[in-house]
Amino acid sequence: MSFKTYILNTNPDAADHEVHVLYECTHLPAFSNRENLGMFETCQSAVKEAKKRYPNWDINGCFYCSYDCHTG
Repeated sequence: MSFKTYILNTNPDAADHEVHVLYECTHLPAFSNRENLGMFETCQSAVKEAKKRYPNWDINGCFYCSYDCHTG
């Protein structure tokens, strides 16, 4: 497996904050709404890191680039 750089959208989209794959996603948030989460092998690990940073936020994966973590 290879590592990818993940970012978090700090501006909620339909009440959820989404995790995106930087450099791959075609639906990235505006630069001002991006927080770098780091490099991970899976979107599950990136979502886990985001939830650790923001335990009170609803966080899931982007439908387009992190579909395995997308909860709807």
